[in-house]
Amino acid sequence: MGLSDRFKDEKKKSTSKKVEKKSAYPSHVQADLEMLEDIECMVLNKIAYTPVWFEFTQTEQKKLIKDYLNARLALPENAALILTEDEKDTFVTKILASV
Repeated sequence: MGLSDRFKDEKKKSTSKKVEKKSAYPSHVQADLEMLEDIECMVLNKIAYTPVWFEFTQTEQKKLIKDYLNARLALPENAALILTEDEKDTFVTKILASV
């Protein structure tokens, strides 16, 4: 067995194990997960470029994020993405945890 054969065997072992990515979002959102992740990135960028972000109270921050999310969901290109109020609250909580 040559060196290249050893790497082939190792590659077969590593590709046979598939890791499933757990999502914080419910199953009906999984189809539109890419759109939701794009909105998440937009929100995080918006926060990063808002110099007074940490001067807002946590309640104000939640309201700003939720308002932004609702505005993005109202756009025609995101019409397929429908979130309940609980799912929106989960989204806001996830954003605040990552800031």
